Amino acid sequence: MNSLVYTEILKMKKSRMFLLSLLGGIVSPLLTFFMLLARHQQNPARTLTIESFLDQTHIFVAFLVGTMLFALITTYLFNREFEEDTLKNLLTIPVGRTQLVLSKLFILIVWIEIIMIYSFFMVILLGFIGGFEGFQTNILLLFFKKYIFTGFLLYLLTPVITLITILFRTYIPSIAFSIFATLATLIIANSKYIALYPWGIPGSMTMNNQQSEYPILISWLIIIGVFIISLTATLIYFNKTDID
Repeated sequence: MNSLVYTEILKMKKSRMFLLSLLGGIVSPLLTFFMLLARHQQNPARTLTIESFLDQTHIFVAFLVGTMLFALITTYLFNREFEEDTLKNLLTIPVGRTQLVLSKLFILIVWIEIIMIYSFFMVILLGFIGGFEGFQTNILLLFFKKYIFTGFLLYLLTPVITLITILFRTYIPSIAFSIFATLATLIIANSKYIALYPWGIPGSMTMNNQQSEYPILISWLIIIGVFIISLTATLIYFNKTDID
């Protein structure tokens, strides 16, 4: 297992996708930066604060960018073995298929949290450049923990993408599913059902002052249920399927 994880780390470091994912991680901070500057130009009396910058960027990631970006990374991690025809070679060495999937999922959560931390510090950098106010340690620590937690919640949904990727062995179905999941999130974002929709839960559980008509335990049960069911289905299918 350790050798598999080490191999995946080496692949990640040499991968162009890792650099591309960092570019994806800066999309939300940049969009929010220019949006807040535009609002400030329209209303100069409105103070630019780092708290609002961090909050708006977090909303973009939790509801819009995170689902699609992390689905792309998940698909890349698993589909590249089929595309590059390396899976057959991996399975000739004494490595269990379950261990192979788990090692990739371990790398995936590390990758996701790197992007979340990267996005956080890009907000801080752009905040300094843009002259934002309110840099207080307690606010920065609060949002740093929120970014990490949001990344973890979004990670819990990635086994669904893993299953779709292994079933179809191409990018299109998993990316199409992530776009559909994101659009559905945007449609029900302002309804009470956002706390019950798996891809809306990361945002609803981490947004400031978010009131839900449902106990938070239900949201936890839903998102953990999605993780366990999709991961179990992935492992069962991957262990039984033939690799051509």
